[in-house]
Amino acid sequence: MPSTQLRNPESGIRCGIELDRGLDYLIEASTEDALDALLGQLLSVPGSQVAHGIGGMVNNVNVFENIVLPVVYHAVASASQVEREVYETFAACGLDAAQAEEMCAKRPGDLNPLEKRVTGFVRGLLMRPRLLVYSRFFEGLTRAQMDRAAALHAVYRERHPDGTAVYLQLSDMPVLQPRCHQQIVT
Repeated sequence: MPSTQLRNPESGIRCGIELDRGLDYLIEASTEDALDALLGQLLSVPGSQVAHGIGGMVNNVNVFENIVLPVVYHAVASASQVEREVYETFAACGLDAAQAEEMCAKRPGDLNPLEKRVTGFVRGLLMRPRLLVYSRFFEGLTRAQMDRAAALHAVYRERHPDGTAVYLQLSDMPVLQPRCHQQIVT
């Protein structure tokens, strides 16, 4: 099985992530710099995408354009099919057509914290990732929002059963610990 090796540059701790087996990992680090370094290593894996805790979108275009532009640019899907996929994916995430249209018309700066997670997740999912990284995905959310954000993972699993998911979070992240095959503290 293919795998990738990660190293926390601050602690020196190494860990391995197996790819293409449908596994989920939780990797904790004690600092933001260490998480950023681990994220950089994970994003160097071909077919990786990130669902940022901050959304990670460009503010001068609306949400729909933020989602569609990378998908079309990288020729993951044609322009004619991507619009349908955007709304189907929002539906799988629990939004009805009117809610999805309203969300797509907003600018990223107008989104609440949960909406940022959902839209970043949809954008990453439409890139058909082999490896999906949830980077600090639960930070700043209420417990109810954390539960809704955690539920998004079922959509990834349904569409990519062999894909690998990695949750990156600070070691002191309280409350929600996603169910994973392996938890690693670096």
